Parts: sequence; C-alpha cells; structure tokens
Amino acid sequence: MELCTELPGWLEACRPEDALSAGAYENAAPELRALLKTALAFAFHRWPGQDGVSARSSCSLRSGFRHTDTLRPAAWVLACAGPGYASPARFLACLVPALAAGTGRIAVVSEQAFSPALCTAMELAGLEDSFVLGGDRLADVYEDLRAVSSDGRLLLFPGADGTFSPAQKSLLHGAAADGLPVLRDRPSPRLLSLYASGPDAEALAARLRWLHPDAELLTEAAAGVRAAYVPDEKTKVPASPDMILGPGMEACWPGPAPDFFRSSACSAYLFQETSACFNPQPASSSD
Repeated sequence: MELCTELPGWLEACRPEDALSAGAYENAAPELRALLKTALAFAFHRWPGQDGVSARSSCSLRSGFRHTDTLRPAAWVLACAGPGYASPARFLACLVPALAAGTGRIAVVSEQAFSPALCTAMELAGLEDSFVLGGDRLADVYEDLRAVSSDGRLLLFPGADGTFSPAQKSLLHGAAADGLPVLRDRPSPRLLSLYASGPDAEALAARLRWLHPDAELLTEAAAGVRAAYVPDEKTKVPASPDMILGPGMEACWPGPAPDFFRSSACSAYLFQETSACFNPQPASSSD
C-alpha cells in the first residue's frame, strides 16, 4: 500500500499557533529538553536503518517451498491525546518508533490544548501535524484516513485522570471492528528510584515528575515496576523492570518497536527445480 502523504484539508483550521509550541519549548528547562533529546537519539541508535520497504526470500529443496516476506511501513498514524495528558517520555516512546519505521503522515490530535510538555516533545521530534478539535470530529479524522488506506495505526493516550474520553473510546471500538492495530498508553506507571536519599534523589524525583506526572514514585522494590533508575551500572536492581536507566537516560521508556508500525505480506510457491532461486551453473572445464 502507498504511504499517506496528505492529511484531510479541513484539519488545517484546527492547527494550533506555532507560537504555542515554540513558547512551550523555550519555557522548558534546558536539562529537561536535554533528557528528551537523549531519548530521541537513543531510539534511533537502538533501531537504526528500520525505515522503508524490506523483503526476505527463502527457498528449500528439502521442504519444497519458496517464499518472500515483505515488510512495509504503515500508511498513516493517528495519535490521540486525552485531555490533560502530559507525559512527554511515554508519548515519544510511542511515536519515535513510527518515525524510525518510516510511516506515512503522523497526525497528533487532542480535544483540548496540548500540555506544554507534549508541545516540547513534538517540537523536538519534528512532529508538525498536531491539531486541536472537538471530540465529535475525531471519528471524522479516522474515517478520512481510512478512506486513503486501511493500513494505519491508532495510538491512544488517556487523559490526566487516567481514563479515555467518550470520543477516544469510540475510536477504540471503531478500530477494533476494523481490525486496525491499536496501542494504548498505560497510565500511572510505577517507577523505582535506587538513588540514595539526598540532593541527587530529589533532583531525580523532580525530573521524573515532569516526564511522568501521573507516575507512582517508589524507593523500594514492589510488584509491577516498569522502570528502575540507578546512579551507576554497579547498582543492584531488586526487581525485574522493563528498563533500567542510568543518569541522563531518564526520558527513555519501553515503548513499541518499529515493527508495530509495519505490515507484512507473504508470497509463497511450491518449489520447482526450474525456479529462479535454484539455477545451478554448469561446472567449468578446461581442454
């Protein structure tokens, strides 16, 4: 399928003023912006060369089959932020893999003005297509994108209260009926700090409260910890979190891999000796 290169024209009337994002970026503390920049750089370090179409072919005389698996980026991505959603770390963890996969247009929508932290994250990631529109128009965006291609992805971020709005729930039900892959952010993550009490621990807690405003910050091991923060590599982690993060890496998060934003297709055939994948060259001879 072709990538979506144009968004519905009517969305332009819902685009926020550029000055709002620029102002949020300038007002964010430099050390917090640096954390998001590090998370962005790490994501592309972790998943290099993942964009575009790729194919892998295989044939086997023993099994009697030959096939080709083709992976291509999703045609579009619709990310819907709930009212008051404000975790730039989890937001980028979901959206950057889409950038790495080379998807078509990424539309970020919200029923209310985006939080300053999200504006900062979008500014740093180069996510320029953000729109504020009433809940009754969310379904219109979704249907217009599906009219272009059925190969899209839906990302849902709950509101500040940890729940989805009625319009978001409607999108979720529609995507389920259409068989569209959906990714939902999990609110109120449990974060474990293994910094010794003192100024460093207090500074870490302040950074985490900006990166994950809804998080539960722990200083002792507990069930369901998603990420642990350590002052050095020698620190023993008494839990099994999804990520263990050292200083400067606090904005990283265990989001999806770029494969979530790819679709696969397979072509398969019974193997025949005359097929192109088995065409042995005659042995050379000399007189």
